[in-house]
Amino acid sequence: MSRRWIQNPNRCADEYLDGIEDFIEFARRHNPGATRIRCPCRRCNNTLWETIENVGFHLVRNGMIETYSIWNLHGEQLDNASSSNATRVDNIEPIVDPNEQVMDIINDAFPFASTNIN
Repeated sequence: MSRRWIQNPNRCADEYLDGIEDFIEFARRHNPGATRIRCPCRRCNNTLWETIENVGFHLVRNGMIETYSIWNLHGEQLDNASSSNATRVDNIEPIVDPNEQVMDIINDAFPFASTNIN
């Protein structure tokens, strides 16, 4: 199925509205029983969970994220060709205490300040 509709600036065009229907059908098929899914509209940016009906409204009102052409957050599997281009992460940064990060920033900005914060 073509996903050209995602780049269509006319969100009232039949192509765009048909694409939204295809996406909603895809999301329902790959998330059976789900009442909420991630919303891929430009405003929610796949970070907020909405009812499937609201996702459809958001996509008409706000448009879909133009780069979201592989719907992996909605159940689409990456094929070998796509995943072979993915960057492998070998080195993962350890979790750092946010307070330590703040103190590092302060020490960088004011190297001669006292580090005693009592």
